[in-house]
Amino acid sequence: MTDTAIRRLHFWYGISLAVLTLAVGILFMAQAADIYYAGEGYSRELVAERCAHIAAPFWIWVAAVAAGGILWMVLPPAKHKLKRLPDERADVARIVNLSARQSENEGFAEAAAAVAREERIRRIVWISCLAACLVCAGIAAYFTFNLNGYPDEPNEAVLGLARSVLPCVAVAFVVCCGAAIFDAVSAKRILPEAKRMLALGGRDNSPAREPGKIAAAMNSPYVLLGARILLICAAIALIIAGVHNGGMSDVLAKAVAICTECIGLG
Repeated sequence: MTDTAIRRLHFWYGISLAVLTLAVGILFMAQAADIYYAGEGYSRELVAERCAHIAAPFWIWVAAVAAGGILWMVLPPAKHKLKRLPDERADVARIVNLSARQSENEGFAEAAAAVAREERIRRIVWISCLAACLVCAGIAAYFTFNLNGYPDEPNEAVLGLARSVLPCVAVAFVVCCGAAIFDAVSAKRILPEAKRMLALGGRDNSPAREPGKIAAAMNSPYVLLGARILLICAAIALIIAGVHNGGMSDVLAKAVAICTECIGLG
């Protein structure tokens, strides 16, 4: 079988499985809605009876999934080399690193000055973004750890925390998105100047610079191992704190309530 035929077979199989999955999901939702509007309540026997009505399409879906696994093993799709997505920021950084630092050619100084000015603006934007995120994080941390400001009612405490923290998260998200968009637009605008800088000045023939002490330390495997150990210790500490303050019992009680009262597994 040719690669084109295999690709078409995989394509139509994916379309068919998607349609079948959607149909089975609609059937499950229809049965759940029918039980809800009938007003009989959820029980294990009732759920089993309604699921038996849609057992045939469900097992057909399971067989289709298994057939897809066999199809992928017997007729694997041809591997294609993914095309590189355009990334002006990486292109600018690569061209600037390759370009010479000085040149007597006319126009090189203007191109280098334009690239340096744009990079300086981009750096200021990202520093401002970092400062805004730190401010938002500080405000959110203040409302989170201000235990005296929590009302006695748990639901009101959660809602109040959400009203205080979510705006900070939204502001930080919008600021980061704006900085990323500006960075991409700025890189696209300055890319012609970077190319002109490389064309006029040629490549930089100076010896490669050694990474600084901070960069070398950050790339050390011991630093990575230490960061992983620190995260594991923090996770264990938070789990112990949650068990100590009764969080585990609350989660278990809510899980039991959901299973017995909502889903109908009890």
